[in-house]
Amino acid sequence: MAVAALLYFRHLDTVKAPIWDETYYLTSTARYHEGRTQFASHPPLGMMLIAAGDMASGRNSRADWKRIGAEVTIATEAMPAGFDYAGPRLAPALFGAIAAGLFALIMLELTASTWAAALLSLLFLADTAVLVQVRAAQLDAFQLAFVLGAILAALLAVRRRGWLAPFAFGACLVAAVLVRANAAMLGIMAPFLLWPAAKAQDLPELGKRIAAGAIGGLAAALLTLAAYIAMTPLAPDPATPAGKGDLALIAPAHARVIETGKWGPAAAIGLAQGIQARMRDDLAATTQTDARGSHPGDWLVGSGMILFRSDRSSGTMHAIGLAPNLVVWLVSLFGVITSLLPSRLAGNRTRTMLLLAWGANMAALQYLDGLRVLYLYHYFIPLMLGHAMAAMEWKRMGLPRRGALVVAAAVLAFAAALWPFALGEVTPGWLCGTAIPGCTG
Repeated sequence: MAVAALLYFRHLDTVKAPIWDETYYLTSTARYHEGRTQFASHPPLGMMLIAAGDMASGRNSRADWKRIGAEVTIATEAMPAGFDYAGPRLAPALFGAIAAGLFALIMLELTASTWAAALLSLLFLADTAVLVQVRAAQLDAFQLAFVLGAILAALLAVRRRGWLAPFAFGACLVAAVLVRANAAMLGIMAPFLLWPAAKAQDLPELGKRIAAGAIGGLAAALLTLAAYIAMTPLAPDPATPAGKGDLALIAPAHARVIETGKWGPAAAIGLAQGIQARMRDDLAATTQTDARGSHPGDWLVGSGMILFRSDRSSGTMHAIGLAPNLVVWLVSLFGVITSLLPSRLAGNRTRTMLLLAWGANMAALQYLDGLRVLYLYHYFIPLMLGHAMAAMEWKRMGLPRRGALVVAAAVLAFAAALWPFALGEVTPGWLCGTAIPGCTG
């Protein structure tokens, strides 16, 4: 986590312009600063955390939030001069560091080796695709942290007694869904958390696990609702395009709450209906093709790199985008392929659970691929599950050090080559001109 913090917090304002979907999340941050009720193409938790990080930093306390939040999306040219982009990027960087720690704990749980967990942590720390996403005001850092928390809790619950791990699984799973709904496919892991108690016919333990998981999920949902209530006491601004769109989605029960300030179950249901309506409308309006889009099959081998933006105004090329560390992504694929072997699954509930979760997430992404354009970062959940399976295979092989060090060297070499591109620093001509489509050195 300390290494991740050094990587993620360093010069967060290097790119002084919106990066990719920051064009949406900066405007939502503005409306949260104003206290305006709003809806978006995803559930609200991730966007609230981005806004909360900026509020806590105080870096943009004098920003013209009304101007920034008037539209659903904002162009670089429309951003006010002097805006501090590090502010909204602080919370993602923090959750990225937390995610790195959770990843290391997963590796430790699966290998029972401190040095192996440290070496395997390079799969997270040296992945330039993860690096660029958690250093921007986007949703991936939050979902990664909650997803990794859910995976770790599931591993602990399968191997140990007690209610705490099922509680953490329920809380992390619901929190991940409240960042992006696609995380719901991790719910396929839930029956495996109940298996140890069911097999032993320990009904009190089984009831305890079910109750703990349900309470954890409910707690995450209620805390998110409470945060939304606290951050959105005002109605949308009808004088702005974004406000007009949000007003059209407010249910009558929710509208009464805005007037009276008194929440109840009906208002909470109305809020959920508004969120679902915006997500449904945005899904229907999202294009099915994009030159920067890719397909689930491409991601298995790290294909689908995205150039977010490039700038030569300073006289040198500064480019930033999403480029995976190829060795890291192939290690994840190795974990999946080896887990398909019957000998690996026989009697191994943990590996079966991880493989089923990987398959469920890929099936959902394949379904979505027929409805809308998808991008490389949509693969992050299956990527993490593949790494977990790769760790199990490495342990099965006896944790061979020589081969692992060779792979680690290759991981670091790829990371070093792509480092400038991931951070938006001066991009070498050889990299910009040959390895990055659309970037001309």
